[in-house]
Amino acid sequence: MLDKRTKSAFLSKARHNLKNPVNAILGYSEMLIEDCEEHNIKIEVGSLKKLNKAGKKILMQIESSLKISGNDNLNKSVLEMGREIESAIKNPLNTILEVSMSLLNENEILNKIDHFKSDIDKILKSASLLEIELESIIHFNSFETDDLRKKDLNSGHFSMVKDVIQSIEPLGPDEKQVKVTGNILVVDDNPNNTELLKKRLSRKGHSVSFANNGQDSLIQLMQNVNHFDVLLLDIIMPEMNGYEVLKFIRNDKRFFDLPVIMVSSMDDTDSIYRCIEMGADDYIQKPFVQSILDARISTCIEKKQLRDKEKQLLKDIEIERERSETILYNVLPDEIAYRLKSGEVHIADKHEMVSVMFADIIDFSPQVKDLNPLNVVTILNKVFSEFDLLAKKLGIEKIKTIGDSYFAVGGLKGDPIKSALNTISLAREMNKVCKIINEEITEMILDLRVGIHSGEAISGVIGKTKYTYDLWGSTINLANRLETTCPVGKIQISEETKKLIGSKFQLDSHTKDIKGFGEINTFTLDL
Repeated sequence: MLDKRTKSAFLSKARHNLKNPVNAILGYSEMLIEDCEEHNIKIEVGSLKKLNKAGKKILMQIESSLKISGNDNLNKSVLEMGREIESAIKNPLNTILEVSMSLLNENEILNKIDHFKSDIDKILKSASLLEIELESIIHFNSFETDDLRKKDLNSGHFSMVKDVIQSIEPLGPDEKQVKVTGNILVVDDNPNNTELLKKRLSRKGHSVSFANNGQDSLIQLMQNVNHFDVLLLDIIMPEMNGYEVLKFIRNDKRFFDLPVIMVSSMDDTDSIYRCIEMGADDYIQKPFVQSILDARISTCIEKKQLRDKEKQLLKDIEIERERSETILYNVLPDEIAYRLKSGEVHIADKHEMVSVMFADIIDFSPQVKDLNPLNVVTILNKVFSEFDLLAKKLGIEKIKTIGDSYFAVGGLKGDPIKSALNTISLAREMNKVCKIINEEITEMILDLRVGIHSGEAISGVIGKTKYTYDLWGSTINLANRLETTCPVGKIQISEETKKLIGSKFQLDSHTKDIKGFGEINTFTLDL
């Protein structure tokens, strides 16, 4: 005789193999009934319903006859159980065969429904397959379990139980399922049920809360948002039933992803369908098998925890994205940052008239030679941070700092005249900042000299992992030369910049020999 475990596994496989063709019979007959009703073919509808009813009888017989439940089936051999079911389904199986054959001779239905004959043929084929599967059970010889494991399971009737025998082998140490536990809310109007579930689930390591009506369950949920991992919910309850609780949960974004398992004594298809349609994750009928409930709870908790991890990961990614964007907008002009975000790869622009400014702290290197590095960086950060705020206020774009030199440009967009004026205003405001800081520090003296030149330039973004926005051209070079040759406490501008600003400022004229440019006219004004 087979041991109980192997016998139970074999019968489970046998039920599966027998139910497959029966499900096909029921499915095709139900669809044909719908087709006949649609075409108003009443006689054939009656025959098809008779066929469908016979299929349901066979299905019920399979469920009741091939289970180890009670002393009767427990002591029966597989052969005896197979003979009994063969006898029990003989009449309904013959009904299916006879009705199917007779329907193939109905010309009216064959003419109106194209697929009718092929569907009936599939029902007949399923009925034949049912007989074959039943024969496999009847002719199966039961050996002792140890002997059965030694047989060639790839031949004869043993092939049917090959996967069953393999499935009941004990799990190896590396295959054991990781224990999943979580916070569970049990909702049932019967205190005995909630108390029993709490005890059983607590033994499995879960933290269990309970409510005996729908309203109380919602109060607990709202008081403990994001606390529960799964909800076990009864349907029939006073004050607020399970359907209403489920509807509320699925319409509230706080609990939309909370797994809900309906646990109810209601076994009608409509109740199950309604719960699943309203968003229940599972439906278990009372009385339930505890091991099945445990497995479904574990699955729901695992999915919930994975979703929570996914949400947190997405939130972290969004935070990092915002942080990256902030950095991007801090180091690049807004328009350039937007173009990069939009997917533009090569960014290069030509500007007909910009005003380029270089501002340098005089004698910076000699003054910081003996200073603490932290002091140096702190002072520079304070100075350039104030410069940045002024530049943004006046619509001037800071390009970069080069040591103690501040490089900025006006006129990338907008009126060239206004940009030239704002560039000079920026230089004067920067000088005011330096005077204020000089009163606060003793380590050095901050004096500026500034050079400004207006003309055409090329701008663009270079770099792959570390973007840099920069400007190129002779305009930039001359602006830098004007700064290095500028007197202390002055702004030195080119003739091109003077033409843009007109007579707005009192200017002193000079002629200078500028390296790389020769002898040119320059103009200075006080900071």
